[in-house]
Amino acid sequence: MDIQQLRYFVAVAEELHFGHAAERLHVTSSPLSRRIRELEKELGKDLFDRGYHQVELTAFGRAFLEPARDVLARFDALADLAAGPAADASEAVRVGATPLAPTQVLDLVLETFEQVSPGIELPVSLEPSAGLLALLATHKLDIAVVHLPVEAPGLDSLALAEYRFAIAMRADDPLAGHARLTLSDLADRQLLLTSFKVHPTVMKGLRDHLREGGVTRIRELPHSDVVQIAAHVTHSRALSLTTPSTIGGRVLTEAGLVLVPLDDPDLHFRLGIVWPASAAARGGPLASVIAVLRERPLAFL
Repeated sequence: MDIQQLRYFVAVAEELHFGHAAERLHVTSSPLSRRIRELEKELGKDLFDRGYHQVELTAFGRAFLEPARDVLARFDALADLAAGPAADASEAVRVGATPLAPTQVLDLVLETFEQVSPGIELPVSLEPSAGLLALLATHKLDIAVVHLPVEAPGLDSLALAEYRFAIAMRADDPLAGHARLTLSDLADRQLLLTSFKVHPTVMKGLRDHLREGGVTRIRELPHSDVVQIAAHVTHSRALSLTTPSTIGGRVLTEAGLVLVPLDDPDLHFRLGIVWPASAAARGGPLASVIAVLRERPLAFL
């Protein structure tokens, strides 16, 4: 058993899809599947029940998951020892952000770093939330702006903003004249959602909430391309869930679609920062920035 096998296992366990896990790890599916088979052979038990279209954890796999996560977190934390007890203010802080998020949240984080440690280098990487979490776990990033919640050992998070949602539709849609909509208004309509790969945990929670509210005709698209989403809505008369404050919301409006606010106080979609707990514990600019941001009230976008 080696650390790579554990990392592969945890990725598949969280994605429940070999292809999605391979994309997250930047490998192909074949070696990923082979290494997990080797791990199962060594353990003498199956970790997954593999169906034609579905992958599920076995009872042993579920029991194995948390200890495996713990071992990965401890292993990855070893890299922090080389950094010493405190970070030098002149060092770069590697920042990540999801391109789907409103720019004002990333701007807030970068401006706070400049206030706390003027002149600090802040190289920024843009990736989907799932990719950013993988970079944080392997200590290739120090802090990232992602969608919350995040369920990953060794990472801490702080919510900075909460989204308001809207439904995008054609201007001649029967719902376009409404001042606002509820989930019951959408019950018999097809609703488009962007790819779940951008953040599987958040998107699953969103889908479950919609279904509980009676919205069952949900179509998950294989991408997050807003231009293509606008084309789908225009040609199929489907609806799409969006956030007006994001670039995506503006693109849909510019494509001639109407955005009607969604009135659902129980639908929470938050954006915030995530960082390795061990890195913040060392102090320095990262810890100072987090302390400043903790004092800010939650923004509504």
